[in-house]
Formats: sequence, structure tokens, C-alpha cells
Amino acid sequence: MLKLKRLDNMDILTNDVQRLVDFYHGTLGLGFFLPYVAEERWAAIEMGNVTLYIFHTTNTAPVERRTAVNLEDKPGFDSFAFEVENLDEAIAYLDGKVEWVTAEPIEWQHPNGTHYRYRPMFDPDGNMFYVTEPHKTV
Repeated sequence: MLKLKRLDNMDILTNDVQRLVDFYHGTLGLGFFLPYVAEERWAAIEMGNVTLYIFHTTNTAPVERRTAVNLEDKPGFDSFAFEVENLDEAIAYLDGKVEWVTAEPIEWQHPNGTHYRYRPMFDPDGNMFYVTEPHKTV
């Protein structure tokens, strides 16, 4: 029987590794999982218990940008999300440093009481991700 344990890593392909390193490490303040050597044209960024690998590609096709409306986007990988303790504080810190997807935070509630406040943004390549303030019921 297959026993998957946890999500270990994710990869982003880019034409400009340094630009994404500057964003994920510099702007967002995430640490390196492995020592970063720019000449190698890849980086490993710590995202909590998941590693984000950023690899160089020579394909120059642009990233197809997603929206915050799942029903309208094409099938495929959509986004990832960082949990924050206070969404308003995270937004205040990121304002002027990121390109927001929506003008305002979004709220979602499940009938069991679990609810989320979140706001999507793009990285410099156009990959979408969120900061989210989860309120989970057990």
C-alpha cells in the first residue's frame, strides 16, 4: 500500500531565477533550504514544511495568469497559500511590494463554521498565490 506522508516540494520554472529569488527570499523573507549559488540557476526556498525549488528554463512562453474565480479558470495547477496569523497585517506589509489579484480580501465560510479570509497575489512571473487567515473548527 502506498503511504504518502506529506508534500515535500514544489517547482517553479522561470526565465529569471534571480528575480524570483529576490521576491521569495527578499520581499517575502523566506529562507533558503539549500545554499543558493546564482550561477547554478536554481534555488531551494523554505516555505514552512515544503521546499520551493526555482529552476531556470529556456522556454520563454509567459505564465498563464489565474484569477481568484475557480469556476472560470482552465483546469490545472492553480495556486498555493501561505497561512498568516493576521491577514490585515500581512496585507499592510505587502502593499506596494506585490501585485494583488483582487482589490479586497475574500472571505469564505463552510457550513461547519470553518472560515477563511484570504487575498491572492502574483509573483513577478505571474504565478498566483495567497496569504490566508484560516479559522478552522475541529
